[in-house]
Amino acid sequence: MEKVEFGKSKKTTRIKRKKLDRLYDKKPLIELVVAILSIPSLILLVLLNFNSLKNLNSKASPTPVPTAGIVIPGTNGSSASFFSEPISRPPRPTQIPYTSQVPCNKSLGPVSISSPIEGDTVSQNPVEIDISYNDGTYCSAVWSYSVNGSNWSDYNNSSVGLYNLPNGPVTFELRVKSLTSSNTTTLTRHFTYTGQSNAPLPTIASSSAH
Repeated sequence: MEKVEFGKSKKTTRIKRKKLDRLYDKKPLIELVVAILSIPSLILLVLLNFNSLKNLNSKASPTPVPTAGIVIPGTNGSSASFFSEPISRPPRPTQIPYTSQVPCNKSLGPVSISSPIEGDTVSQNPVEIDISYNDGTYCSAVWSYSVNGSNWSDYNNSSVGLYNLPNGPVTFELRVKSLTSSNTTTLTRHFTYTGQSNAPLPTIASSSAH
């Protein structure tokens, strides 16, 4: 049979109780240390909650929208404002970058009489004189004309319509000059008119330029 040493068991029990008593004596100190260590965690938690509330308030506050106001006369010369639905503003147009225009050639450009052709016979009244000038590359030009040695017309840049020409040979002279330089040129066109003629001298009618 085994031998049980009761004396040693009692002694061990007393030592454990002493250790427990010491721990109970140190309990307030341990609680104080735990409380001190938990203070930074509490402060961090408070800061996080404060920031969260601040973000929620900023998101919840509505952005003011401009509204259209209708002014209603009030009493004693005052006025009261009644606000209707918000104003819907159209989007701003996209700005197109400014491009400088290419300067035109200041010399006199190619000019010609397209109709009637040289030596042609014309019977319609009025006779349309079609003048072609390239004003896309060259600077603008104007012209004056004379029929059968008559006085020269005023300068312009329109096509020419001649009414009631005398029957027979017609000499049409065209004097062209540049508006930006002193360059000039003179064109002459000969044709025969066989249409209606009720006046001794032609009258002038201008149409759109060609």
